[in-house]
Amino acid sequence: MTARCTLVTGFLGTGKTTLLRHLLAQRPAGERWAVIVNDFGAIGLDGAALAPASRTAAGVSVREVAGGCVCCAATVPLRVGVLRQVRPDRLLIEPSGLGRPSAVLGILREPGLARALAIGPVLCVIDARQLDPADPAQSSVHADTWREQVECADVLVVNKSDLADGATNARMDAWAAQRYPPPAALVRVEQGRIDAALLDLPPVARWTPVLLPKATPARPTSRAVAVPGLGERHSIAAGPLASAGWLIDPAAVPAFDLHGLQTLLLRLPATLAARGWRLLRVKGALRTPEGGRLVQWAGGRITIEPLSLRAGSRIELLVDRDGASPDAAAATPEDWSPVEALLLAARAGAQ
Repeated sequence: MTARCTLVTGFLGTGKTTLLRHLLAQRPAGERWAVIVNDFGAIGLDGAALAPASRTAAGVSVREVAGGCVCCAATVPLRVGVLRQVRPDRLLIEPSGLGRPSAVLGILREPGLARALAIGPVLCVIDARQLDPADPAQSSVHADTWREQVECADVLVVNKSDLADGATNARMDAWAAQRYPPPAALVRVEQGRIDAALLDLPPVARWTPVLLPKATPARPTSRAVAVPGLGERHSIAAGPLASAGWLIDPAAVPAFDLHGLQTLLLRLPATLAARGWRLLRVKGALRTPEGGRLVQWAGGRITIEPLSLRAGSRIELLVDRDGASPDAAAATPEDWSPVEALLLAARAGAQ
């Protein structure tokens, strides 16, 4: 059996997970779909965001790869075991927002997997406000990654277009029109609402495979530390990137205050900047007195939306330590206490 396979790429905060939720809602009756989600952090949050869709549809299986290589290239062969376990009709793969899609595509094209997969178009989700198409090198500290994501794309999905002004959208159209060969499609959507028919467009085949090392690179090691009154912290680092995720102890913190969470997200960038660290993303699946909430921060934008949550609360953030002074980075690389103080202040009843 051959599974139709689609790679959904895009930088941090562009709305890839929301787009996947809309795609899963369009699954034809009787088809089995599988989703592999890769996240840089040790605890992973995207799987939690997609879990409600998988619970309400018997034909959907969601697998999460957390705490691996940024491009997730080393973990794809292991997790594509889902082909044997689920035997899906369609496989959707969401690499990390910092992932290199050419490496993943190179592995999916290897003889063993190529026989089991029909590689469809690569989708790249773009937020026109986050990345200036006129000069991407000036708008992102990870511009090379973003360029590769865009250059590998067969379908460009300009998400959150309702939040961008006319001039920004016009620049995006002009920039996309200059690409050669042109993408199979360029669509402008709101809240990730795309037509699943895009998954069956023919790929443009613009990507080039990368040379992979003969030996599989070692995965970064996650470190777990108990945090009194909060739960357990899992941290991971690779080069200048570092992530910390907290599995919240429900006995210590039954719920978070919504206003407290907004305050947390507003204060985090400056708190980390004081160390010379740049906040890249925050994502949390958290319990509140009003119910579960999916909490996100990326590019200075905050979103808080309802989420069906069965597991306990957890939150994860990703930082770039490239701007930190050598002394600061070396002195306390695992000191997340300022962040934990903000988390404790956001507890329900702490205000």
